[in-house]
Parts: sequence; C-alpha cells; structure tokens
Amino acid sequence: MGQHTGALRRITRVRGAAPAALLAATLAACVAVPPPAPLQPSQTSAEFSARRLGALAQLPPASAGWDRSQWLAAALQLNPQLAEGRAAVAAAAAAERTAAEHPNPNMELFAEYVTNAAQSAAWLYGLSLDFLLHQPGTRARERERTQLETALAQSDLADSIWQVRAALRQALLDAVSSQDEARLLDSLTVERQALVEGDRRRVELGELDRAQLLTDQLELARARQRQQQSQARRNTAVALLAAAVGVPAAALNEVPLRWDSWAAIDTLPDSAPGRWRDQALIGRPQIVRALREYDLAELGLKNAAAQRWPQLHVTPAYAWGSGGAREDSLEDIAQESAVGVSFELPLFNQHQGPIGEAVARRTAAGEHLKAVQADIFAQIDRAELAWPAARAAWDGARQAADISARQSVRAGQALAAGDGERSDALTARIGATEAQLTVLEAAHTAQVAFGELEDAYRRPLEGAESRLAGSAAPQSPDTAGRRS
Repeated sequence: MGQHTGALRRITRVRGAAPAALLAATLAACVAVPPPAPLQPSQTSAEFSARRLGALAQLPPASAGWDRSQWLAAALQLNPQLAEGRAAVAAAAAAERTAAEHPNPNMELFAEYVTNAAQSAAWLYGLSLDFLLHQPGTRARERERTQLETALAQSDLADSIWQVRAALRQALLDAVSSQDEARLLDSLTVERQALVEGDRRRVELGELDRAQLLTDQLELARARQRQQQSQARRNTAVALLAAAVGVPAAALNEVPLRWDSWAAIDTLPDSAPGRWRDQALIGRPQIVRALREYDLAELGLKNAAAQRWPQLHVTPAYAWGSGGAREDSLEDIAQESAVGVSFELPLFNQHQGPIGEAVARRTAAGEHLKAVQADIFAQIDRAELAWPAARAAWDGARQAADISARQSVRAGQALAAGDGERSDALTARIGATEAQLTVLEAAHTAQVAFGELEDAYRRPLEGAESRLAGSAAPQSPDTAGRRS
C-alpha cells in the first residue's frame, strides 16, 4: 500500500466504529440469498405423466370436444417449451434491473508496518475503497442492451407460440382426416369383400376367369393394408397433438377429436389481402429478432468506441495506528488519508481492433436481416402459388367424385330393375368410394397448403382463431418492442 502511505499525512480523529459498520453491512449482504430449489427428474417425470386436460382455466371440459382455438388455449397453459420461453423472457427482463444498478465499490483491508524518521516503528491499519466512475452514457447503453436482450427473448417466444400452433393444427388435421378416411376405408373393405365373394361364386359357375378373382383379392388386401396405415397415421397424429398441447398421449384417450367441416375447402378464402404479405415481410418474429440483433451490434459498436476514452477508478484510503516508541505525540501517527486515481494509458493501441470487430459484426447483422427477409419472401411466394393449385386439385377431385357417385346410382337402379349385374353395381360403388377417398386426400393436401399460407403470414386466416388475429398477427418493428 505504498501509494496510500506516500500521500500527504494529516492528523485527524476518526471513530473506530466506521470500519466495523462497513464490515457488518458486507456480511449482511452476503447471507441474503434465495433458498435452494433442487429438481428431481423422477418427480418431474411423474408430474408430467399425471397431466390431464381437466380443470383448465377458461376452457370447457375436454370431453365435450374442443375446437382449434380451445386446443391452442390449452397448449398455451400446458406446453413445456412455451413455459421455458416465458421463463427465458423473465430471466432476460431480470437483467434490466441489474443494468440499472450502480456498481458497488471494492473494499480492501490492509495492515502496514511503518517507520518514522526517528526510527520509531508502528503498525498501521486501514482500508481502501475503489469506486468505478462510469463514462457518460455507459449505464444507459447497458440498460438498452438488456432491453434488447428481453426483446430478443420475446421474439423467440412469439415464434415458439406460432410453431406450437402450427404443429397443433397439423396434428389435429391428420387425426380428423384419418378418422374420416377410416370410415371410408371400412366401407371400401366391405364392398371389396362382397365383390370377391361374388367373383368366387361366378368362378365356381365358370362365368368368370380366375385371374379376375385374384385381381379383386389383391385389391381387397390393399384396402385392408390402407386401413392399417390409416390407423397408424391417426396414432402418430394423436401423439403429436398431445406433444403440442403438453400432455402425455394417454391424456387424449377419452377426448373426442373434431374439426367441423375441415374438408369443406370451398369455404376457405381464395387469397389473402396484400397488406398481410407486407406486414409479414417486416413484422414476423424472425424479422423482429434480426432487427434486435442489429441493434445489439450497433450498441456494441458504441461501447467499443467509448473505450477510446479513459475509464477512471477513484480509490480513497484511510489508515490508523499507534504512535510507536517516540515520546513526542505530535509525531505519532493517529490517522492517514489518501486518494488514488487510476486509468488506462492508450500507449500500444487505441482500441481500433475491438472497434473494427464491432463494425464487422454490425455489417454481418445487417446481411443476416436481409437473408431472413429473403427467406420469408420465398416462403410467402411458395405458399401463395401452392394454395390455389391445391384448391383447384380438390375441386377437380370433387367433380370426378360427383360423376362416380352418379354412375353408382345408375348401376344400383339398373340392378334393382333387373337390367344389370350385381358385380357391376359393386364395382360402381367401389369406384364412388375410391373417388371419395381421393377427394379426402385432396382436401388434406389443400388444408396443408392453406396451413403453409398461414405459416408464411404468421396469422390465422379462418376459423375461431381468426378472432384473435389482432394479437397473433405479425407486428411492425415499432410495435414489437424496439427501443432506441
């Protein structure tokens, strides 16, 4: 501590209780910590396994059958990934309080053995405090940085919510379409079984070649295989739906899955307003996140540039001790005070390296924003082109199904009038059922394309969720929490 003893000495009187008070305050701050909160994987696993869809806030019983908006409301309450995202937002927001705090001084306790000019020795005891004097604007930039970090976490949460919504919509679509497909496949299997039995009798009577019987038996086997595949798709869809909501698959065992008129593709809008495209290109969560990253890079450049100015440390020190062996009390050391100032000397560099790095990071952040926007542009283009084509394909399949249905009706009427064969009527009914399955498949494809259009815009375009479009729609950068 030569820098303290080398300062001008002056005789004063200081109360000895001051160092003790500082020490007591330091110790009190050290013991004020939150209690531990250990986690047990076995306990959290058991809690998740016990989750069910009952008693959720503002939702009717799941046994009554939920629409898509109600499934989404349940996912918002139960999905673990969304809970993690909300916790990440809270953690980022907590850093804003830290950034607003003034830094605590560092305290150093020391003991020093001194000798005066008369060779009288004494022990000198003291303490020093190191205060950091922030550069102008440092705390403001640090607070802005933490606010931007919070905005980043909020953008990630918003995107996670939409990803959960999209996964939930797709899983529910797969589940209900598999249910409807299963009913048609059951009818198809019955019809093909009846055709095979009729063919077997005709073969026995010599009215039909055995090759035709083998062909019809093969088609029956394929129909049964399609039944199994449809059931497997439904099981997978139910598991994915449970995962999107945040419950085990067993929680959906007694829950009816419905989506009224999901196959009515003609009720969906032909196209979306052009303003939604523009809003998506500037306000999707990925765009907002890229903007926040650019703001952080800009802030990093400001911090790097500020380092060109010295950052001061002010260190006041106080010491006290006995006067040694001399009799002259005027030469005794009662107390010593000193003040030290330290700062960096820019002898070897002027922080041009960190400044150059910050400029490069800002440039990279700007290019990243453009790349994200280009990807969204391409996604919107693909979705806007795919949706009309899928809708037209569904319309064509429906027209073909209408023709098959009329043929089936005529074949049935001819059989009833005694002018047709039973096998012809069965073949016509099978054709009509196959046509309905084609319509169902085309409807599923169209719904997937429509969901991709919603994903591109990041907003629901129809159904009960569209009432929430104002809150779920992409926001412009100014309304998404950008802070200057």
